[in-house]
Amino acid sequence: MTARIAVEGHAPLQPGACRVIAEAGANHNNSVERAIEMARAAAAAGAWAIKFQLYKADAISVPDSPKYWDDPFGTATQHEAFQVSDRLSYDAYGEIAAACRELGIAFFATPFDLDAVAALEAIDTPVYKIASGDITHRRLIEAVAATGRPVLLATGASTREEIHQAVDWSGLGPDRLCLLACTLTYPTPDEDGHFARIASFRREFDPYLIGFSDHTRGVAGAWMTTALGGVCIEKHYTLDQRLPDIPDHAFSVEPAQLAEMVDACERAAVLRGEEWIGVRDSERPARAGARRSLVLERDVAAGVPLTAGDLGVKRPGTGIAPAELERVIGATLRAARPRGTVLSADDLDGAAAG
Repeated sequence: MTARIAVEGHAPLQPGACRVIAEAGANHNNSVERAIEMARAAAAAGAWAIKFQLYKADAISVPDSPKYWDDPFGTATQHEAFQVSDRLSYDAYGEIAAACRELGIAFFATPFDLDAVAALEAIDTPVYKIASGDITHRRLIEAVAATGRPVLLATGASTREEIHQAVDWSGLGPDRLCLLACTLTYPTPDEDGHFARIASFRREFDPYLIGFSDHTRGVAGAWMTTALGGVCIEKHYTLDQRLPDIPDHAFSVEPAQLAEMVDACERAAVLRGEEWIGVRDSERPARAGARRSLVLERDVAAGVPLTAGDLGVKRPGTGIAPAELERVIGATLRAARPRGTVLSADDLDGAAAG
């Protein structure tokens, strides 16, 4: 049975479609109004969902935790950087979620602590994301899984064994868990994109659905993810890449690019199509027109054995196929035929026609 993840009030995650998730993270710069504006623009762009990140600096890192990214904002540690972007209370996301419901775009978030899980439960968030960095955080994974909601689990910088372990901890089946292939490098150079992992994930973790958490620049990931059978792509998103304080702005897509990704996913899903090998209906005219048949190169009388010199191989392919040349040599025509005749089985006498 094909896996399918139902998301209350929204289109499901399922094969044959690739949903675009606008990863807002903390790109609202601590403003509820900007977060709602982001949701409005994402909905207008056609995104399936907008996702935020709920964290507090004191709960996510120790004061001297080293940064693993570069930015020009002057913070020396993760703790300092998170203090810049953690000023919205968890309760404030209730207003953002309500606005998303009115806009028709799915609201969800990545909780980085148990208080965030409780806050998201209080506002009926329909789906959760677990960040790559928390794939070994068993207590958080189990708490999110216990909500009964669908879960997206990012797998950046993880081994195969760590991913299997996290899946086991969650206890979730393919109707509630989607794995996201990911490279945990901000931004990700093209040579480290490795979208081919989607195919590996689909084999290794069958029947779980697979998506992609994309940190490469631009919109090409939408084409890649959809073409390789991913059911969703999460992309960092901002209203303006030039906004200050939050390093994610610089490598995020803006609304116009987000809309381009939605269009790319929709078209790529059609272009990917089905995997069976055979003749498509649209090919049938070309199959007949572009292939070749055995044709007469000269006028031939009835009852005269055909020679190799009598026969040519030309378009269209509506007559006897060229592969039958040896069988047709030596056969006779039932009636005289002129040069240029496309031979059919009906033109040959009984034995050869068979």
